[in-house]
Amino acid sequence: MGWGSSACRSPRQRFASSGPGRAALALVLVGVLAAVLLAASCLRPPEGPDGAAQESGGAGGEGSPAPGYEDLLATPAAEELPGRLVVYFLDVGQADASFVRTPGGKVIVIDTGDSPDDVVGFLRAKGVERVDVLVLSHPHADHIGGALRILEEFEVGVLYDSGFVHPTWVYEETLAKALELRDAGRLTYVAARAGQVLEVDPSVSVTVLHPEEPLGDEANDASVVLKMVFGSFSVLFTGDIEEAGERAALARSAELGVDLGATVLKVAHHGSRTSTGPEFLEAVHPEVAVIQAGRDNPYGHPSPVVLRRLSEAGVTVYVTASHGTVIVHSDGEDWEVVTGH
Repeated sequence: MGWGSSACRSPRQRFASSGPGRAALALVLVGVLAAVLLAASCLRPPEGPDGAAQESGGAGGEGSPAPGYEDLLATPAAEELPGRLVVYFLDVGQADASFVRTPGGKVIVIDTGDSPDDVVGFLRAKGVERVDVLVLSHPHADHIGGALRILEEFEVGVLYDSGFVHPTWVYEETLAKALELRDAGRLTYVAARAGQVLEVDPSVSVTVLHPEEPLGDEANDASVVLKMVFGSFSVLFTGDIEEAGERAALARSAELGVDLGATVLKVAHHGSRTSTGPEFLEAVHPEVAVIQAGRDNPYGHPSPVVLRRLSEAGVTVYVTASHGTVIVHSDGEDWEVVTGH
């Protein structure tokens, strides 16, 4: 299957049609051309020190701003019915945030974007009062920016993070709040380590495949990697692991006897060329890949190298910058992808 195509085992196509006359169409084209010319006169892509566009990014959530939770809610609603696993890969710009509702109604949040407002607003609009499990894959701001607000405004059952220490105010404030809640008996706080099984919903298996001690010097490669399994359907969440972390996850999953293969791969590090190596991709052999990246981001994410690699492997690719929030829902056998755009 190719780039951006629909993927499901119980197909349901959605089409939008319109029929403007020639005059109306001309007006639309003039407006679009004017907007393009204005944008071209005002914007210039950032360049690296050698004058080339930058592809590999750092920790921050730079690029176009996140669309805001109102836009997240404009995504077509998935069937959040008993007996279904629903995974939202939220369009939060150049950042990561995923929302999971299990068949038993439990809520899992994996990373929280870089803006407190987006994910918190989304959770409130969804009627969430309790986050059963909050997972922070690693301490970069584009993955934990909304965590403090979630800890302040929602009941959280268990917080898992990588345990990697990162000297930034957003990490330190989040850590301080987590320790305060833990000491008050209001939160269970766990350093995620390979081999742990998250107790959330008896119908869903969630296993930590990475990291393990020692963590090393790179926050990205210490990212928490989770495999979520519901029946024959599975999702692999990878944080920002790069090729060294991928090799470690491959080795550890083999030791644990866990098949790394997954129906859906959350592509690591926003589709950077430093991730999704050939060996890792071959082991996962996903049917669908989701890349969370911002529109016109300064890093060139997703990398054309990674997109080509996924395409050659026959993987259907969705990018939040193009498709908006991506929802995958399953009854444990059949599954469907629904996008906001």
